[in-house]
Amino acid sequence: MRLFTTLERRKVQLDYVKALIIKYVMCLAVLWLVLGVFYNVAFGHIFALSLILTPVTFILGDLFILPRFENWGATIADFLMVFAVVWFYSAYFINETFPALTAAALSALIISVGEIFFHRYVDNRILHVQDDTIDRDRQMNIDNRNLQTEFGEEIDPPTKDEDKL
Repeated sequence: MRLFTTLERRKVQLDYVKALIIKYVMCLAVLWLVLGVFYNVAFGHIFALSLILTPVTFILGDLFILPRFENWGATIADFLMVFAVVWFYSAYFINETFPALTAAALSALIISVGEIFFHRYVDNRILHVQDDTIDRDRQMNIDNRNLQTEFGEEIDPPTKDEDKL
């Protein structure tokens, strides 16, 4: 039994590592496309920015916000986090003149589109939303049910006047 628990724990750890690698590659690719290709930012800055963005958005957006607010809430939160981090890093650490606000908005928008699909992956692989413990197909959908109201007479205790009869 102990061996099974250890193997299961390692599988979960590998799922987290795999998700972090996927998210890092996505951030690196988008930032290289936006900052590197369009704005000629050095790859070292893009690499560092990806290293900062990946754990911040994974922990806050995917592990904390996604289970509580579903995909739309986590996507909005990821957009805001990516926008803030890219803008702050671009404004204070990159010594080139380019529109940092526009670059941050474009980066955040493209990463947010990718996050929609990444959140589905995290839901299925890490958070296990489609577990056997939750049967989403059997949940009551009122639109598809034929519901009826049962009518009957109320049973009231007899009043004093009725007892005399």
